[in-house]
Amino acid sequence: MLKLEPLPQAPVQSATDLVFDTIYQAVVQLDLPPGTRLSEAEVAGWLHVSRQPVRDAFYRLAHRGFLSIRPQRATLVTKISETEVLRAAFIRIALETACIREAIGRVTEEDISGLRAQLARQAEAVRRQDSRAFHGLDEAFHATLCDIAGQPKVWGLIHEQKGHMDRARFLSLSFNQAGAHGEHAQIVEALAARDTGAAIARLEMHLSKIRGHLGQIRQAHGAFFEDEP
Repeated sequence: MLKLEPLPQAPVQSATDLVFDTIYQAVVQLDLPPGTRLSEAEVAGWLHVSRQPVRDAFYRLAHRGFLSIRPQRATLVTKISETEVLRAAFIRIALETACIREAIGRVTEEDISGLRAQLARQAEAVRRQDSRAFHGLDEAFHATLCDIAGQPKVWGLIHEQKGHMDRARFLSLSFNQAGAHGEHAQIVEALAARDTGAAIARLEMHLSKIRGHLGQIRQAHGAFFEDEP
């Protein structure tokens, strides 16, 4: 089983957040794949914290649908639900297209330069086929779109809703990094041209790709998915 690195010393009030974020990232990036057994004692030992913040983080992760906590039995990382992936995609598309509509009227040349610099860093991650680096850069890119729109809190709402989508998207990066990078570039060019229709269409197409990729992902990683009607 994965051995997590100890956490840095932190105030008691932030320990739960740190544990939550650490496990959440490990789940999304498949370091803790579906079906992994977890125990409060083991995680507390790995992270060098007491069991209480781990218990609280487990509860939050279970509420988000990432852990199945079963009394007197092992806590398990849940399998990926296609239903939840598609629900998350629907919510994300609605919120981000609203943001990009706002961003068109607010974007500056400095913003465009910053986005192009992000694209260059993404291109380097694609060259290295570094899924972890690309995933982080992808997150930063979409967060920046919300910032340009003047709606940074919307990214927080999206982040809370998109975890199930992210597990599937992370698996798609084994074959779709270059495609995602190219779609980001198209979004930036539409923003630079102040073309609202193109920006919305390109963002919606980009975020909708997961629907088409699910079959390929499931074929390669069937054991990670729930059996659903």
